[in-house]
Amino acid sequence: MRREHGLPTFIKALPLTFAASVSARPVAHRPALTNALWLITLVFAAGTLSILRGQDANWDLQNYHYYNPWAWWTGRIFDRDIAAAQLQTFHNPLLDMPFFAMVQWDWPPRIIAFVLAVPAGVAAFFLAKLLPYLFADLEPRERRIAVGCAFAIGITGAMGVATLGTTMNESQLAALVIAALWIIVRDIARSAGTTVRTRALVLAGALAGAAAGGKLTAATFAVALCAALLLRFPLDASTIRERIRQALWFGIGVVGGLCVTFAPWAIALWRHFDNPVFPYLNQWFQSPWWESAQVLGRAYGPHGVGEWLAFPFHLFGPGEGFVTEVQYRDARFPTAWTLSLAGAAAWLSYRLGRRPMPVVPPQVSAAWRLIAGFFVISFLLWTAQHSIFRYIVTLEMLTGAIIVSMLQRLLRPGYLAGVACAIAVLLIATTRFGDWWHIDFGERWFDVAAPSIERDAMMLITTGAPVSYVLPLLPADARHVGVSNNVNGPGRDFRLSESVTKAIESHRGPFYELTYEPESRTGELREHFGLVRVPGSCAPIASRMKPYSLQICRLAKAPDGD
Repeated sequence: MRREHGLPTFIKALPLTFAASVSARPVAHRPALTNALWLITLVFAAGTLSILRGQDANWDLQNYHYYNPWAWWTGRIFDRDIAAAQLQTFHNPLLDMPFFAMVQWDWPPRIIAFVLAVPAGVAAFFLAKLLPYLFADLEPRERRIAVGCAFAIGITGAMGVATLGTTMNESQLAALVIAALWIIVRDIARSAGTTVRTRALVLAGALAGAAAGGKLTAATFAVALCAALLLRFPLDASTIRERIRQALWFGIGVVGGLCVTFAPWAIALWRHFDNPVFPYLNQWFQSPWWESAQVLGRAYGPHGVGEWLAFPFHLFGPGEGFVTEVQYRDARFPTAWTLSLAGAAAWLSYRLGRRPMPVVPPQVSAAWRLIAGFFVISFLLWTAQHSIFRYIVTLEMLTGAIIVSMLQRLLRPGYLAGVACAIAVLLIATTRFGDWWHIDFGERWFDVAAPSIERDAMMLITTGAPVSYVLPLLPADARHVGVSNNVNGPGRDFRLSESVTKAIESHRGPFYELTYEPESRTGELREHFGLVRVPGSCAPIASRMKPYSLQICRLAKAPDGD
């Protein structure tokens, strides 16, 4: 069940309240109490909006966000169970541990939904801390409006709101990366653009590395920020040592952050499958447990030169299957791209006409070189690697800063406030948020009634639909085996597939099948393993997690000759 919710009035008013609170000296330290009040306010707004949108029921939640931490915590994810959550079985469960704990402790679903949105409030807080540094060259009144508009545009993007309060973990990554940017930009401002202290670089790197370790798609941002540090100075011999120093210390911080959030999982994958990112990059690691080939190609996004050049414009609302699985509408990236092209043309006219460029304080220009480099490199890497729109919530939050900054440089003095406010209102009003399924709140997060199964059962999962959220609710002595999904299948020539056959052959207890009712190929799978359904044994699983109608069927060894 999908919902569309507008932003509550008090949440819409937050950017204006924030703008009014920006002081005339944006680089001054904010009192701790003011920071705490702002953080509480933004977290409360995010949590409230999460509750208004309903309970998260996205595909990944049903597939692995609950199963993975449960199976890891109980020590069964690789040994007792086999690929029970499909390819995603092998994704780091660290970021899902809080969600798993809240469900295990039987917290009320509305409280869980609120807590899941806390990282979005934290990300908004660090965006609010970052923006005043980027507009420090404006007069106080214009600065307040510019910061307020950039903030409003940044926190109301289609993907940011769509993933808020969900288990997709995009907000956690955005909070860590935006905080890293703020730390570096703050140091740039304090040194008038000349340098960044080593401890700031290491701390920022650790945050970016922690994000990358928690979810490998965020490695894009760590690489991009390191590259932006290398490129933010004039590229001449006089700056090479400082550029290398900054990138090196940032990289050391990234490694440290990775060790904290990813190393335990990588070691477990290495021990079990001879590949620390199994099954990804197996063309390099050559693990016998899977094919020596790329796991998934890049199905989304542009594929030709023309498509690449026009790609930002296509992000307005391309429909399902281009950069996301759901429909949305959002003009932030097309607007930012259009204004950036206009800004580049204006810069070129200044250069060709040999006219003096507008004077920008060194700390502001240095901060913008970092932000612009980070944004462009991240976008290019993301497009080449993923082109899945929700992976760049971090960049979406920065589009407001890009848009308002370009307006500042393109418009005559005195016009910025009015035009920025108009564009902010237009962008927010025309945004349609995506929705990866929400349902009404119930008494508990998972209201599931499954048919009883015998002790020491083996549950064969014969569908590619997301079913593994049901597994923790079955008897603890059951064993769960994914026999046909997006990473495994019968008869394939690698050890993961062979382990399924061996497990079935050696099992002496009862067999069951967990599947999605419309599936039509399960008969072939059962035949491959010498199993048949017991007539009349199929029983539905009652669950609020739509839209999949799951069922469990009793299986038996096929009679000889069948």
